[in-house]
Amino acid sequence: MGKTFTKEEISKEKQAIEAYKRQQQQKKIKIRQKRLEKKQQSEYSMLEQDDMFCYIAGYTFGGAPYGLTWEEVGIDSDLPFDMKAELYKKGFM
Repeated sequence: MGKTFTKEEISKEKQAIEAYKRQQQQKKIKIRQKRLEKKQQSEYSMLEQDDMFCYIAGYTFGGAPYGLTWEEVGIDSDLPFDMKAELYKKGFM
């Protein structure tokens, strides 16, 4: 090409390349985190829960649910449902 570069120009170019690499790596990390969060949310949303059961495995012929109660997984059943569900999500998902 016939052009010579100074040490300063070479150094700036190397810094720009490294900054670009870091930026691309950060993008990859954010994409992975979003995928993981989405997966965890979808797994959590598939759980059937109510005030009595933290996990409803199924229903009897009469329609009564059966599964794991909040007490069986160590969560106080007297807590509001949202708090119980969040504790279960944090501890078991």
